[in-house]
Amino acid sequence: MQFHLNETQAMLRDGARRLFFNEFDSAQARAVEASADGFSQENWSQLTRLGWNSVALPETAGGGGLGVLELCVLAEEMGRAAASTPLLISSGVAATCLKLVPSHPLATQLLKRLASTDTVITAALIDESGRDERTPPRLLLQEGGNSLRLSGIKQLVPYASIARVLLVSTSTADGQTAIVAIDRESPGLTLRRNQTLGADPLFEVRFSDVTVADDRVLARGPAAVAALNKSLEVATVVAMAEAVGYCEGIIRLTVEHAKVREQFGQAIGAFQAVSHPLADMRIQTDACRLLTLEAAWLLDQGKSAELEIASAKVLANEAIEKIAVDGHRLHGAIGYSKEHDVQLYTRRARAFCVAWGDTERQIERAAVALGL
Repeated sequence: MQFHLNETQAMLRDGARRLFFNEFDSAQARAVEASADGFSQENWSQLTRLGWNSVALPETAGGGGLGVLELCVLAEEMGRAAASTPLLISSGVAATCLKLVPSHPLATQLLKRLASTDTVITAALIDESGRDERTPPRLLLQEGGNSLRLSGIKQLVPYASIARVLLVSTSTADGQTAIVAIDRESPGLTLRRNQTLGADPLFEVRFSDVTVADDRVLARGPAAVAALNKSLEVATVVAMAEAVGYCEGIIRLTVEHAKVREQFGQAIGAFQAVSHPLADMRIQTDACRLLTLEAAWLLDQGKSAELEIASAKVLANEAIEKIAVDGHRLHGAIGYSKEHDVQLYTRRARAFCVAWGDTERQIERAAVALGL
């Protein structure tokens, strides 16, 4: 088994690290976070010009033909820079959904748009009363007259305000799950940004008698469930890679602080009460990275990865929350100030721990994968 990136993956990592280091700084991260949409078109256009948004899209659609592992390489570097982009939701979740309904003409068209333009497509998966993304949808796709209609609310929809299309999970009148593609400019669709710990651009999307043409229904029944499940597996793995990047940012800032902050006439990094937690942070981050890349590799090989993904997310939830807390603690009072950069990483890290399946949900999935 190889425990290092291949030449293509290493080049992708090095290029992303250089770009994010040179072009994405903490001041820019703060500005994007504070903007109405939580989005920088300039930043996203830089990534799309390099083809990074389409790295995992099929070559037949104009993409790079690579896989989830390469997407994770990019996501980690993005997290390391505390950069906010739609990479996970558009190139991960939405693209995976579209790839799994290849016979649908609209899916093929949207994949090509993702590969050739800076178009963003998002996914609306959490119902107003839903537990998380894996809760079966209850938003009803109603049949009325000669058309289908949607009325209801989806919560925590990433980048909804700048996405061209929303892939919405719904329930049909006969109880089947369906995926429909809704244009953001559709009459009857309204948005409100949610306030979140990580300051992610998440939106409440309200559908008020939105018309859905028959050709906008991408999948129904088992095909829709399979597409959604695979998309959520990809999302969880890519989110873990991004969170590993957050941990790298926390470690870097904490090590720098430990080298210059003095107490009792010497740098605090000389004391075991500081150096040992930092060593633990390094170990836990490397463990999370290894498990994340293993899960990504399994997905790319077409192998079952449910147990590995659930187990990795449980470890990541626990380890990354502790890393975030220790990062603040080792900085002392300044770590709790918004003027310091460490909070850019720790807030995002804490938000990750409850996204794409909290610990309880992932333990449930691991038990099912074990046949329990």
